This record gives sequence, C-alpha cells and structure tokens, in this order.
Amino acid sequence: MVASPLQNRIVGTVIIVALAVIFLPDLLDGNKIQRDDELETIPLRPELSTEQQRAQFPEDFEQQIAAAEPAEEALTAVDEESAEPEEFSSPREPVAGRLPQADESNGAPAWVIRLGAFRNAENVNRLVEELQEAGFSAYSRSTRNQSGELNILLVGPDLDAEALRAQLTELQEITGLEGQVVRYQPTPE
Repeated sequence: MVASPLQNRIVGTVIIVALAVIFLPDLLDGNKIQRDDELETIPLRPELSTEQQRAQFPEDFEQQIAAAEPAEEALTAVDEESAEPEEFSSPREPVAGRLPQADESNGAPAWVIRLGAFRNAENVNRLVEELQEAGFSAYSRSTRNQSGELNILLVGPDLDAEALRAQLTELQEITGLEGQVVRYQPTPE
C-alpha cells in the first residue's frame, strides 16, 4: 500500500494544524497574568473573661423585702363550699356550622354520600340548604385541583353504609343527582 502524494500532504497539513492549535496560544500569550488569590484570615475568637459579676442590690433592699413579707395577712380564707366547681345542668350545645366528626378511636369507618363536585359555590349552597330543609345532614367542602376550585356536595357522615345507600333514591328525587357512598375523611383543622 503506497500512499499517494496527495494523502501525504493532507496528513502533514493536519499534523501541522494540530500542533499550531496546541502550542500557538501558549507562544502568543506573552503576558501571563498570575492571579494570587488573597485569602483573608479569619480572626481568632476573642477570649472571654469567665469572671462572674455580682448582682448589685440597692442598700435598702433588705428593708424592702422585710416590708413585703406580711403577704399572709392579705390572703383571705376561702370557703370550702365556694371552692367546689359549679355543676352545669345542661351539656354544651354543639356549635352550629361545624362538620360532624367520626369517632376515630373505635376504628369503625364512617361513610358519606358524595352527590357531586361543582364549580359554582352558590348552587352548592342552595342544594345544601334544600337538603337540610328535607332533613339530611348535608354540607359542602372546597377542594382545589388542576382545573381550579371545586365545591363537593356531601351528605352524612354515618357509620352504617347501608343506611346511606337506602337514602340514595330519595336524594336523587330531590336533587336529580346520582350519589356515591364513599368513606368519610375528616378535614384537618
């Protein structure tokens, strides 16, 4: 295999160009700037004196304390009868507008009927009022997803899922919506 003169010239030119690319920048850069990074030294932690200072009290401090000691005279005797807490005759009324909470301590799941999710909060509030007038424990819950704010219409909760399933037909007659019985998840407060 004899190389043609043209191939020899091409190989020679490539070698010379490669050497020029490698060494020429170093030769032409005559003024190399040396950067000496000046490092700042962090000063050492100052020595703190461990000497404790005594508290300075006014000269008449003992007299002020002596004058303040007869505090026992200021105390009044408390009747034992008035010290007992009063008993309330009626239990507290639940706060109106709060959502019913499931008892998580016994581990029994609670169920709700989800009638739908709507964008218009006014319609959901109207349906909630309509269902509450009909005797259902209806409420709404707001949630956010990719498409925006949604208002979920819920009825319940109840520990008996079958009792809620029995209410589905009556709810459909009132609202025209087909509901689903789903597990109740209380909102974190």
